[in-house]
Amino acid sequence: MIIIQMMGGLGNQMFQYALYSQLKSMGKEVKMDDRAGFVADKQRDPELGVFGIDYIRATEDEIIKMRDASLKFTARVRRKLFGRKNHSYFEESRVFQSKIFGWDNIYLEGYWQSEKYFKDVGEQLRKEFSLERLKNNPDPNYRLSPKSESYLWKIEQTQSVSVHVRRGDYLLPQNQELFGNICTDYYYEQAMQAITKKYPNCIFYIFTNDLEWSYPWLKRRIAGKNKIIPVEVPRGRDHEALVLMSRCKHNILANSSFSWWASYLNDNPGKMVLAPEKWLNGWDCSDIYRPDMTKIKCES
Repeated sequence: MIIIQMMGGLGNQMFQYALYSQLKSMGKEVKMDDRAGFVADKQRDPELGVFGIDYIRATEDEIIKMRDASLKFTARVRRKLFGRKNHSYFEESRVFQSKIFGWDNIYLEGYWQSEKYFKDVGEQLRKEFSLERLKNNPDPNYRLSPKSESYLWKIEQTQSVSVHVRRGDYLLPQNQELFGNICTDYYYEQAMQAITKKYPNCIFYIFTNDLEWSYPWLKRRIAGKNKIIPVEVPRGRDHEALVLMSRCKHNILANSSFSWWASYLNDNPGKMVLAPEKWLNGWDCSDIYRPDMTKIKCES
């Protein structure tokens, strides 16, 4: 059996589920642990249910056995005498690791952010994470809000470009070392100019977790003469923003799994997908880039 830990926001959970789907397609017995990864992360919860997605959940006993985490007295004594028999692996690199497909009896912790981890199930995932699945979710609470429906109509009628600006937790001191100085003013300026050069009448739709700062900043400094529309979705409904971004004709990404997935789900055959040439500071993230992406410099 293979158990995959679910953690992080919606985009990260989609990558973890993608690996789960790939392993299942290979005939592996695979389950998800959608509890442990959220114990210390009170800001997030499992979110894949918004698309009506289900998966096999590992039981608590299965997780304890795999991680040798029993609190029974005899188990604690054994670990003290002979060490822990922990069958777990934390992703040690952001480069694609094909070796995991040959493993069994393992608990996998990581982000698995590469299309190479789900090369055989891409079409399945595009259907599962689609607008149609959202609209047909048995729970009406997950469907697009009327406000998002109005954005969707405009997005599908125009030469729309999603611009994802990630701030919020990216600005925290503990995260700046990893995420900082990547999606710079220069990056967004070059990316928006590149799309405008090919599509002069394009309209930029801004998706961000800090609209109060991002909209006037982009409008004043970067957008030029093109129309720029701030997109506001109801709080706590990130899936609506993801779907709206995926329906734009073109995508300008932040260094974020959220906008990565939006561009992946974009089915426009002539789409332009622009991404920062660096994804994370201090890591080799070369395998996160797809052939349909164009890298844009972060600094002049």
